[in-house]
Amino acid sequence: MKKLLKLLAFSGTLITCIVGCGNTNTTSNSPSNNTSYETEQATYTNPINVTYSNGSPYTGEIADPSVIRGDDGFNYLVCTNGKMFKSEDGCNWELLTEKVISLPSWGQDVSPNNSDYGLWAPDITKVGDKWIYYYSLSGWGSPRGVGCAIADNIAGPYEDLGKICSGEEIGIQNCIDPQVFVDDDGSVYMVAGSFQGLYIFQLDETGTKLLGGAETQKEEKVLIAGKVGGWDGATYEGSYIIKKDDSYYYFGSAGTCCAGKDSTYRVVVGKADNILGPYRGKNKLPLTMSGNSSTYGEIVVNCIGSTLDDVAGVGHNSILVDDLGNYFIYYHGYSRLDNFRTRHLFMDKLLFDEQGYPYVENYRPSFDEEKEGPSFII
Repeated sequence: MKKLLKLLAFSGTLITCIVGCGNTNTTSNSPSNNTSYETEQATYTNPINVTYSNGSPYTGEIADPSVIRGDDGFNYLVCTNGKMFKSEDGCNWELLTEKVISLPSWGQDVSPNNSDYGLWAPDITKVGDKWIYYYSLSGWGSPRGVGCAIADNIAGPYEDLGKICSGEEIGIQNCIDPQVFVDDDGSVYMVAGSFQGLYIFQLDETGTKLLGGAETQKEEKVLIAGKVGGWDGATYEGSYIIKKDDSYYYFGSAGTCCAGKDSTYRVVVGKADNILGPYRGKNKLPLTMSGNSSTYGEIVVNCIGSTLDDVAGVGHNSILVDDLGNYFIYYHGYSRLDNFRTRHLFMDKLLFDEQGYPYVENYRPSFDEEKEGPSFII
């Protein structure tokens, strides 16, 4: 279901009127003064509605979703195994392409004795006037590294530029799950890693190469979450960084990702004044102290210890901000609807507490309940 809203901006205050109703509310995230706008707002129910182009239900896996709004007014989602989806309202998604790029061959070059690898956990970011599709190549226990492809339009076609770095070249033991963040000064950062240390390092102004080369970034990279060494079930992966007001937020997923109903995945967050950290929870302990079965940071969404038997393994998130300044978190999860067989797309609105830490309502994923989605100016 969609709602049409009319927005009137006066003196920096945005008045939102649901057409046909007398209720109003205000927000400080306003368009220019004395201007009338209309927005559309759809509703959603988890797991999110996803279809093929012909309207038939899409029942395949959507793991590690990364969502971004394009210049064309549509929202785009990419995920593990290379698919791309498109949505006008952020709530209803349609498969756009089965493969953004073909499986790059450099993964075999990095590990010539192991041909078992795939395209994992991609991310799309606009750097300058180019859209860049970042991806990792990995198999279970055999991470290769990260690469990128480039396009003039968000929907492609994308030209694969190959490897940015292998784990060995950058000194990251499990170099997967890349996310790229362009800061206010134009500096381009990549965060990558999984369960054996999450690191941030810099790319050049094109967003396609390591700034100063591999040796420079190997020395200058910064550990921002987790610990170096073996996995003990406490540390993070699926990194995602945003900036809100003057604070940076690091989202990471802890626990076991891929064990169906027994998955312990959950999203936690740390907050920092600098993109390089340190990222801390409310107890002021940095996320780099995690380990020995302890995970620091604040819970964003979680199923552990819940009486909720409908959902499990929620994590590996991305964030979308609508035209009214509302934040929505997209993540994957298992559900009882298919007996917890595969990971599906979930979303929920982010709330912020009095200390500025984000969370979803009740810290639990919504399920089988109609919720209001993002609002976009039309």
